Amino acid sequence: MDLRQLRYFVSVAEHGSISLAAQTVHIAQPALTRQIQALEEELGTALFERTTRGVLVTDAGKQLLTDARRLLDDSSAAMERAKRAGRGEIGHLSIALPSIPIVAPIIAEVLRTYRREVPGVSVTLRHLVSNNQLSMLLNGQLDAGFSLFRPLDDPGFEGIPVYSEKMLLAYPADWEWRRGKPKFLRDLNKEEFIWLPRNAAPSWHDEMIHCFFNAGFIPKASVNGVDVASMLTLVAAGMGCTVLPESTKPYAPDSVLFMEISDLNIKQNWELVWRTDNRSSQLSHFVEMVRSYINSHEDFSFN
Repeated sequence: MDLRQLRYFVSVAEHGSISLAAQTVHIAQPALTRQIQALEEELGTALFERTTRGVLVTDAGKQLLTDARRLLDDSSAAMERAKRAGRGEIGHLSIALPSIPIVAPIIAEVLRTYRREVPGVSVTLRHLVSNNQLSMLLNGQLDAGFSLFRPLDDPGFEGIPVYSEKMLLAYPADWEWRRGKPKFLRDLNKEEFIWLPRNAAPSWHDEMIHCFFNAGFIPKASVNGVDVASMLTLVAAGMGCTVLPESTKPYAPDSVLFMEISDLNIKQNWELVWRTDNRSSQLSHFVEMVRSYINSHEDFSFN
């Protein structure tokens, strides 16, 4: 017994006529008769009672008709689910966001659009620093992440740029600048500076070191933070100054102030990053949606 035979059987039962059923399922009447006979032989019981006016469904046929309709409905639903999964319309997606609970408008809009277009896909979101995102991408715990960096020489990762934001000097509001407010990074050489250890974000750490070296600034590292949130907290506690992305400004307490420094010329360039060998249809759909959104917006800045 196969699904094709069940479809033939249901058609005959619903029409009460082999000739009408043959027209409906587009098969020659003798061939349809043989299929029904083969089904009856396989089951070892008659499914129809032949009459001069057509066929009547037997008790065995009535039971099979109930089960066959359910099986055919289930098979159609299974095929549709498979097609939708292949198009990335159902399933699950795990996405990482930047480590602080601040989401760039462009990310929020993409997630909103994705949810609206594919409500059948469940989404798990988590806040992670970029370094942790890469580790979780490698071991399959994440499908993609909005990350500050990826190893550009590693073909195991792919990414597309999403947005950029400039860096500002964050400092305690009650600080008294004895030598006047700084205009250049080198003016901070004797100030307490909250530093980010290299193992927390190697690529970003190295980019800052390069910027500071060119500016003649050697940080006086008094304390270390592990991410943006902890560094903002340390500034608020009066432990020193640091450089933070502009996106933290609206969320900082009154005890923290920000200023632009002319030679603090690095930006945080965020990408959507995923593992090259991840063939998930849900991921492909999401990546294409992000790419389409980015291409339609010229400004990748945070604001």
